[in-house]
Amino acid sequence: MGKRNRAVLVSEEDWSAIQETRYLLSVPGMRESIREGMDTPVDDCDEELNW
Repeated sequence: MGKRNRAVLVSEEDWSAIQETRYLLSVPGMRESIREGMDTPVDDCDEELNW
């Protein structure tokens, strides 16, 4: 018999979230931008974005 391997079962929704997180963290500077945003008080945030 072959080796016994461990397995993990996750929902499709959780797997999609994992993939999205990995993608976002692969974008240069994104990790730092997210951390900076998390450290910014809500009162210091803009209410409207100029996209």
